[in-house]
Amino acid sequence: MKKPPYKAYRRKEEKQKPPVHLPEKVDTPEAEQLASDIYSVYQFLLSHWKKFAALVGLAIIIGGSFLGYRLYLSNLESKASLIVDKGIYFLNRGEEKKALQLFKEAVKEYPNAPSSKVAGFLLAKLEKDGKLLSKEAKLNDFLVSPPSKTSLAALKIDRKELQSAQKIISTARRDEDWTYPEALYEGLVISLLKGDKAAARNYLDRLKGDFGNLPITAVAERLLK
Repeated sequence: MKKPPYKAYRRKEEKQKPPVHLPEKVDTPEAEQLASDIYSVYQFLLSHWKKFAALVGLAIIIGGSFLGYRLYLSNLESKASLIVDKGIYFLNRGEEKKALQLFKEAVKEYPNAPSSKVAGFLLAKLEKDGKLLSKEAKLNDFLVSPPSKTSLAALKIDRKELQSAQKIISTARRDEDWTYPEALYEGLVISLLKGDKAAARNYLDRLKGDFGNLPITAVAERLLK
């Protein structure tokens, strides 16, 4: 079939541009209230910027001081722990005099460091210093207060001050003092020294009931027999 003698022209389709929608003016009570609130906040901040700047500055100063204090304590602890570690090393070697000198140095130079509290307890225990043990027991420190309490009770038992020893161990608490089994053992010893086997048996039963697998319970059982 022959093509027609004329040329076919196609009309170019004009591209339709999407209509531009201008946002309608927001004129509602809510919008007016929002604008008013924003303006009020802006004016408040503008009029009180000096106070806010002072508060921010104070927060920075306090935060910096706290961080500096923590770093200061950390530095004290690192120095104290080095001295106490040396003291424990000499103590394990049987060189008690050298150990005592180092413990005294730690307590004197760095009294607020945690390691120095341990040094104070060891110093009091080795020298059988009742006053220092009593001080350590009242620190309310989880690490050193419980053993200071039972060590002080043991010192009272050695001195035959049984009433004082009994009063000390009566303050021991199962959920607070990790030396509670030792306190029960000392209660048993005090009862035996008083000739009260029934009370001693009660202490042993408590040891066997709650701490049956501990070596101190086996020692208490042999002692009662």
